[in-house]
Amino acid sequence: MKHSITVLFILAGLAASGDIDIGIDDYPANEPFCADCAVSMRYQTLYLEEELGNAIEIETISLKRTIQGEAEVTLDTLVIYIGYCDNDELGNVFADNYRPGTMTEVFWEENFTVYAPDPDSWFSIDLETPFFYDGSGNLIIEYGWPDGHGAVFNYNWEDDVARSLIQGWGSSTGSTGLGCPHLLLTGSLNLEPLTFGAIKAIFNL
Repeated sequence: MKHSITVLFILAGLAASGDIDIGIDDYPANEPFCADCAVSMRYQTLYLEEELGNAIEIETISLKRTIQGEAEVTLDTLVIYIGYCDNDELGNVFADNYRPGTMTEVFWEENFTVYAPDPDSWFSIDLETPFFYDGSGNLIIEYGWPDGHGAVFNYNWEDDVARSLIQGWGSSTGSTGLGCPHLLLTGSLNLEPLTFGAIKAIFNL
């Protein structure tokens, strides 16, 4: 019993729920969630290590709605990928921007509706598979959908290098841009990859 209580305290110390807020409300944008603006979408965005600033088990991705657009958008299929990037800007080949072996599907759902009822407020997507970011390296978040209807506009901000890559669903190359969404990542902060096996070893269980 004593060991069990101690393990719980260790796990609580390793993880605390929190947010990482990246970017500012610079200007309204119709990427990625304007199905009325584009027939389909593949939209890759880049966030840098110094902007993330902490290890996090990403459970929810949130963007901030502007007054433009509508309160919801329904997509035939929404897919979201997360992975590491070794460069500080994106090139025009989607697959080449990922560090090999790190592109991870974290969300895939058909006939999915993104709800954003309140202007100037965050709207969220809960990931089906949380992604562990270890606090080191740049991070790609990519959204894709083949068709849909409706339009949710969100706040973007700009850098002086390519932070986004956009083209239609299924495309292998795209056009780079300087802007990417103001982003809020929610999950467990200050995590370390301590396995149950390692905990057992500590206590010789």
